[in-house]
Amino acid sequence: MISDKRPVQDFVSLLVVHRIQHVIITPGSRNAPFSLSLFEHADIHSYSIVDERSAAFIALGMAQQLEQPVVLICTSGTAALNFAPAIAEAYYQRVPLIVVTADRPVEWIDQGEGQSIRQRNVYSNYVKASIEIAEEASEGDLVWYNNRIMDEALRTSVEGVHGPIHINFPLRESLYKVTDQTIAGVKTVNRARTHLSIAKFELDEIVFKMNNSSKIMVLAGQMPPDSDLHLALAEFAEKNNVAVFTEAHSNLSHHRFITTIDRMIMGFDADSWHDMQPDILITIGHNTISRKIKDYLRSMPTEHWHVDVSGEGLDTFKHLTKIIPLTPVAFFNELKGHATHTIHSDYHERMLGMNTKTRLAGHSFIEKANWSDLKVFDVLMNKIPSNSHVQMGNSSVVRYILLSDTRPDLNYFGNRGVAGIDGCTSTAVGASFASGVLTTFISGDIGFFYDSNAFWNSMVGSNLKIIVINNGGGGIFRIIEGPRSHEKAMEKFFETKHTRSAKGLAAMYDIEFMEAIDSDSLNIGLDWLYQTKCCAILEIHTPRTENDLELRSFFKYIKENTIN
Repeated sequence: MISDKRPVQDFVSLLVVHRIQHVIITPGSRNAPFSLSLFEHADIHSYSIVDERSAAFIALGMAQQLEQPVVLICTSGTAALNFAPAIAEAYYQRVPLIVVTADRPVEWIDQGEGQSIRQRNVYSNYVKASIEIAEEASEGDLVWYNNRIMDEALRTSVEGVHGPIHINFPLRESLYKVTDQTIAGVKTVNRARTHLSIAKFELDEIVFKMNNSSKIMVLAGQMPPDSDLHLALAEFAEKNNVAVFTEAHSNLSHHRFITTIDRMIMGFDADSWHDMQPDILITIGHNTISRKIKDYLRSMPTEHWHVDVSGEGLDTFKHLTKIIPLTPVAFFNELKGHATHTIHSDYHERMLGMNTKTRLAGHSFIEKANWSDLKVFDVLMNKIPSNSHVQMGNSSVVRYILLSDTRPDLNYFGNRGVAGIDGCTSTAVGASFASGVLTTFISGDIGFFYDSNAFWNSMVGSNLKIIVINNGGGGIFRIIEGPRSHEKAMEKFFETKHTRSAKGLAAMYDIEFMEAIDSDSLNIGLDWLYQTKCCAILEIHTPRTENDLELRSFFKYIKENTIN
């Protein structure tokens, strides 16, 4: 059974040819031809999710884990706009989504017809391709045209840098007619895979500069796990003029890497940091979280090379000098046997030495720390079971996670493309569903309540464990500079102070629930969380007005006990 509309028939056939197997459909009438065509399809799994914003983030989480496109389909009107936050996140996180919007016939747009808005190119700033289907195509050139542009768009989502694409389908009534008639096969175009390499004269220049530099810093931003890159970078980090800085969402952890940038930087004063200033900065991946490393690197002129297959000039630190359009693993593999520094350097040794000093100082402080977010994260990041996934909430959550040494036995994910709080829970639901791996989602209270419709579906599995840090408001605004100087305005408009608990939300969705209010109940709660045979929520209450004071004392203690 399939819709009698030829463009819908061809789209479904192209999904099969492109081996795209997962489709999320939000309920509606205008998209009925897709719902009826995919309802019992033998080769495609379809899921129904009511809330469009949540559905889009769930699709993002699935595609993130599957590393292949997931289709997202909605009806016409404002439903399409509710997809937008997740599409923007997918674009900057480089996750492939196939976004399909059903639409009214073109002549009825802006003519007072219900559920009609200007959907053509509605996501144009945040997709790799945006096309509109010729609605009346049933034979001849229009069928060929639709087939061609849909095939091209599906390829585009996974060619080069992955990302979302948008297909708008103006659909004319009747919307519910189906047929059993077999249609002709669709046509696809295969694009040959090629490999980029550095031209010899460019490679010679790169190697010369590296061999004559005593301080080379590699800084890794957000990337999915990549074992080949891990091996290549670990080998590169053996050089005594190289220091490698990573963050949890880089998924690069090794004893030669520095994975707690903010903690480590507290060991430097202005003079010693100037001494540690790299001659060459090599960045890989996207989006760096640490504000401290950004501020330091922006304040000092440094030759900066960015390695990215897209060839985009990501000038985060305002000193970009070279773009190297390769994958990071290809870049470091090309350097093998070439980059053998010719001058003495103890850069690697000094950086690792400072990292050890700040680690010891940090542990010493936390052992005696008061009950706070800082204390909680130290405990829970060591309690997460090995060989599992961590989905990180945004704002203060991810920053506290970055103060703990990245564990090599965990994979870390988070919505750091745009870094909003609006869909983190839904992303975790989709990711845990797609991976089937034990997944711990750590969220702040505001982000958790904001995305409560994440559980309004049948995709919440027993492998999803949820930790909510409830500090009575948006704790990030007590950490960052600025809001704290306006206490009353901060509490009302920034921090959003509240007294709510996740208990009622858990009960509404029949999710197991427990609370923790101190160290003893935290340890009991974490044991309970991972022993529970179903999805469960552990809500941890911390003091709203004391967390930032403890964090500032932490940084002050490190500075006082490491700077000579």
